[in-house]
Amino acid sequence: MLRSTTAIAAMLAASSVPAQQVGSPQPGSPQRPGQTTQIQGADQNQTRERDRTQPPAAAQGSNSFAPGASAPRNEVPSQEGRARQANRRGRPGQTAENRFDSHVADCLILGNQGEIALLKFGMERTKSEAVKELAQTMIKDHEKAIGELKEFASPHGANAQLTTDQAEIRGAANSREALKVPADAENAPAHGGQNNLMAKMHRMAVRTHEQCLVLSRAELTKYEGHEFDQAFLGQQLGAHIGMLATLKAAGEEASSDLSEWTLKAQETTKTHKDHLEKLMNDLGKEAHSKK
Repeated sequence: MLRSTTAIAAMLAASSVPAQQVGSPQPGSPQRPGQTTQIQGADQNQTRERDRTQPPAAAQGSNSFAPGASAPRNEVPSQEGRARQANRRGRPGQTAENRFDSHVADCLILGNQGEIALLKFGMERTKSEAVKELAQTMIKDHEKAIGELKEFASPHGANAQLTTDQAEIRGAANSREALKVPADAENAPAHGGQNNLMAKMHRMAVRTHEQCLVLSRAELTKYEGHEFDQAFLGQQLGAHIGMLATLKAAGEEASSDLSEWTLKAQETTKTHKDHLEKLMNDLGKEAHSKK
């Protein structure tokens, strides 16, 4: 009877300390022989049971991981990782707005290059010092604009150069065609379909400006003397009206930085336009007075 009472008391004492972990002896309590082996065996059994019932973090879904384990690296890309991904797609960290700005800047650079080429052509053929002086002033302004636009341009846009000779145009077109990478539904992820589309649009813009330059020069060569001056100034007037319209449209769609630049460029373009109109009138009056 005494033994039963003692056993019951021991069981009640053991159940009164639930927070005490199995195999963790109380401080100061004597350790019986073989107790360490029993504790280690119990811990190993618990570990095996946990491993059996709980799958490893790597085997779970991509959006979940075991408590206490670190999240998978591809769960939330770091800033450095996003930069590397953007670099694979094109320019580092470019957004859709940045790509649009680059395309606008690329086209504006081509427009300014075309103007410079025609202005130099006009300076070679005119006999009017007033026309030469105005052309030289406009060339400097267009060169300045190109330098400023390179801040927004793409790498290929910033380095693009128009050609004026038909043979050179054909050779440049063939070179650009050879460098073209197809971008369709299958290879777009591998080759960057979006960037390839922008490059294709830029190639078309280059060809358009080159053909416009060739056709304008061919038309102007039909005139001499005063008639050339009037035709040349008229061509420049039309080109600046077109540039003014482009700058206004671009400013409405581009980023705040590029829009601010277009406002300044519009003022310069208006100044050129006013000078062209005035010089056309002055030369017209001068020619009329000589009759």
